This record gives sequence, C-alpha cells and structure tokens, in this order.
Amino acid sequence: MKSIVLPSIWEAFNSEGKEQEEGIVKAKENLKYLEEELKGKKFFGGEHIGFADIALGWLAEYENVFEEVTSMKVIAEDEFPLLSEWKRTFADAPIIKENWPPRDKLVTKFQALREANLLKKVPK
Repeated sequence: MKSIVLPSIWEAFNSEGKEQEEGIVKAKENLKYLEEELKGKKFFGGEHIGFADIALGWLAEYENVFEEVTSMKVIAEDEFPLLSEWKRTFADAPIIKENWPPRDKLVTKFQALREANLLKKVPK
C-alpha cells in the first residue's frame, strides 16, 4: 500500500491550488484503505508494531511535517479516526520516538524540496 499512498501524498505536497486539492482527494482515497485495515486493531498487524507499521510509519511524522510546510491536512481526525489514533500510538512507542529525525531538520528539508519541485513546474 505504501507504493500508492506515498506518491499521492507527495503529488499533493509538491503542488499548489487546484492541482493540490485534486492531489489531496486522491491521497484520501488511498488512505481510506488504510483506515479500513485498522478496524478492530491497534496496529496493522494486531496489538504490536509489525512490518506494515514500519513500512507506513513515515505517515506518523512526515504527514505532520507536510502539513506544517504546506498547511494541507490529509489525515483529519474526524475523517480518519483510526489512522489518526494509529499515528499517535505508533509515534509514541519508545523505539519509534527515540529514533525520529529532528523535526526542525525535517521541516527545513521538505520546505527546500517543495520549493525546488515547484520551481521545476514554472513555465520558462
């Protein structure tokens, strides 16, 4: 699922206006699958962090960074309550919390990436 979710969020992150709005819609369609997969479970594999959680773990931090950089909200609590809870639970696990990259560096990195990608789209 990562192969579908990441490109759709990345597309929205690296666009503006109507194109970004369309990208957010596409990303939310892909996230609905993840929301369904969490029904009745704490993590994707059950009660403990597993491979799928690690593969999708970037969502727990990077989606918040993307929101800070662009003000786009992809995973809203009211729309994705299970995924929102999973993000908090996953990010609060000591092994995860202790190993996140520094947030300020992530914000700086993704601001620069977004600016560079938006400049590529400007007609010459």
